[in-house]
This record gives sequence, C-alpha cells and structure tokens, in this order.
Amino acid sequence: MKRISKKLLLLLCVVMLAAALCGCGKDSDGGSKDAIAGTWKQTDEINGDWTWTFDGKGKCTLKGDTTGFSSNGTYTLDEAGGKVTVDLESWMDKKEYSYTLNGNNLDLEETYSSYHLIKQ
Repeated sequence: MKRISKKLLLLLCVVMLAAALCGCGKDSDGGSKDAIAGTWKQTDEINGDWTWTFDGKGKCTLKGDTTGFSSNGTYTLDEAGGKVTVDLESWMDKKEYSYTLNGNNLDLEETYSSYHLIKQ
C-alpha cells in the first residue's frame, strides 16, 4: 500500500509540475509571446508622437499619434542577432532594425530612422 501511495504522490507531483510549466510565457490565447510584445511609445519634438504595437506573435501596428498615419504589418524577431524585421502595408520594403531592449526601453535603429520607445 505504501508503494502505491508513493507512486501516486510522485505521479501527482509530475502532473502538477507539468501544468505549472505549461502556463509559463504564454498569453491568454495559448501562444508564446516574444521579447518586444506590447505597446511602445515615442515622443519626438521633430517627428511627432509614434506608437508601435507588437502582438508577440508576428503582427504589428505603427501609428503616428500627431500625424494621423496608421499602418498594420508583420514582424519577425531574431533575438539572438538583436534584429527585428518590420513589413508594414504602407511601406514599399521591409525594414530591418537593430534593437536593444533594456527594461521598459526599446531602441530600434535603422540606416534612415531610429526610435527610442518606452513601454506603455
């Protein structure tokens, strides 16, 4: 009887651990989110205010809060290489940014544009 109780207890522990680990890093839809998931904002006196939204699964939006610009698109994240490639509907070509993530700050750097974003 003790042997069965120990096996049952061990099985219960394994099931509980597996259930706990299944919830790590997932959103409510059950998909994993990436490092830049969320809403990010830049306030710039020259270029106006911009809001980037990354859904954590490859879709994004860029809005010019002061310009009225808005475009949906997709992105791919290369966390190991520190690169994010963004393809917005209103852009002719994809843009590859080097990115640096430091807490609530996200910097995107590209040849012709850069953004210093703060997580909202």
